[in-house]
Amino acid sequence: MWLLAPAMALSMGLSPLQVGMLFAARQIGSGIAHLPAGFIGDNLRKRGFFLLATFWCVAAAQLMASVSTDYWVLVGFLTLASAGAAAWHPVAMGIMTQWMPNRKGFVLGMHMAGGTIAEIAAPMLVGLSLMYLSWTQVLQINTIPTIILGLIFVRFAPMVIPPLAGLPIGPNIRSLARSVVQPGTLAILFTIVLHNMAMVAFMSMAPLFFQEVKDFSPGLTGLAFSVFLFGGAVSSPFVGHISDVFGRKTMTIGGLVGGGICLWLITFGSSEWTIFPLLIITGILMLSVRSIVLAMALEKIGNRESTVLGLISAVGEGVAALGAVLAGVLGEIDLGLVLILAGGLSVVAGLAICPLTQNSSALSCKSMGSASG
Repeated sequence: MWLLAPAMALSMGLSPLQVGMLFAARQIGSGIAHLPAGFIGDNLRKRGFFLLATFWCVAAAQLMASVSTDYWVLVGFLTLASAGAAAWHPVAMGIMTQWMPNRKGFVLGMHMAGGTIAEIAAPMLVGLSLMYLSWTQVLQINTIPTIILGLIFVRFAPMVIPPLAGLPIGPNIRSLARSVVQPGTLAILFTIVLHNMAMVAFMSMAPLFFQEVKDFSPGLTGLAFSVFLFGGAVSSPFVGHISDVFGRKTMTIGGLVGGGICLWLITFGSSEWTIFPLLIITGILMLSVRSIVLAMALEKIGNRESTVLGLISAVGEGVAALGAVLAGVLGEIDLGLVLILAGGLSVVAGLAICPLTQNSSALSCKSMGSASG
């Protein structure tokens, strides 16, 4: 979707602020969907069929958006598609962390790497397609993989393991609420919100920045996005594993602060030969730390993984809509300011973790292993 923004803006006469509002609406839709999805993931025994429904929600909404000519109708259907896609993640991540509770960083990193691998090819294909096709045709073609995966998942939906038994809803929700208001948890949530705002601000305006300021073609812009995502996809499982062994705090601070600085440096890049390496490094630093921060939150809050992940994502994604709005406002003035904003948000997100005590997952894993022995 990010790469379709310039073509949509040109075709429909949208301003940077309207583009920012579109992505803000999508973020709000994602945020709203996360919390009930997480709750369903922890309480619905046949949750595989819920996961199956998310594929068809996304496919139907994107097809309707592709034939919409009104701006607000387009916003509505793309928001619905984002909500459907968002509903998948807290349930899927909760299931994976239940399988490997002592390796949360690695498991969440694998989940994010798997999702990002598909996004690596998509920007290049979308960028090349936009050179020959309209954005509506590209959106329709982009829906085909979702439909295929929806058909394949019909077979796998009944195989999804049920949630853990013996978790009463009322007491656990009250315990969850008490855990969330603890200072350490609030600091992690604040970091997640700022990190998401940084990512949304950057990704919503980066295509316009690269094409209008750096004079990239649509194909080169797609390649730029791919190398950014490639860095995060390759590094996420390894970074998650390292954080499981040596702890998460230092890696989180380094990734967020370093990634923010790299975003600032991109504004000074004069060609793709300087911008592309910076994008790879930024992807490695900023994208891979997300799994670490989520693992930190799970360790702070405790059980009901899908509900916790849904809550975290709802807060993070919902408030992150402000990042798209701010990016749109700054984009009206200077698109380079958007990258400065995103970099600043990332740096502040990293600094927000500093007051927390070092959390070594290695110690917790060893203690859990010795207790089970």
